[in-house]
Amino acid sequence: MLLRYFYDEKLAHASYLVGCQKTGEAIVIDPGRNLQPYFQVAQAEGVSIVAATETHIHADFVSGVRELGVAHQAKLYLSDEGDADWKYQYADGLNHQDVQLGDAVHR
Repeated sequence: MLLRYFYDEKLAHASYLVGCQKTGEAIVIDPGRNLQPYFQVAQAEGVSIVAATETHIHADFVSGVRELGVAHQAKLYLSDEGDADWKYQYADGLNHQDVQLGDAVHR
């Protein structure tokens, strides 16, 4: 199990890279806009970022989740809660399902 903590003091923003060295897969939780630190750690640890998720919609910083999904082909696991004014506008059609990384399934 790989767990790395990232913290941006200027934004008071925490994010995480969680991975499985056995399968070589990792997920970024609450990614910040600057994706380089996640990719640097992933490369150093021998894992590939295959997914990203957010714990909630972030109104206080610009998320890197869309770029991870579009530019880096990571699967996105995003909430569908809230009314029409409080949803991911680019997430139409995403399949919200169980997240499976390595040998563990998270529901």
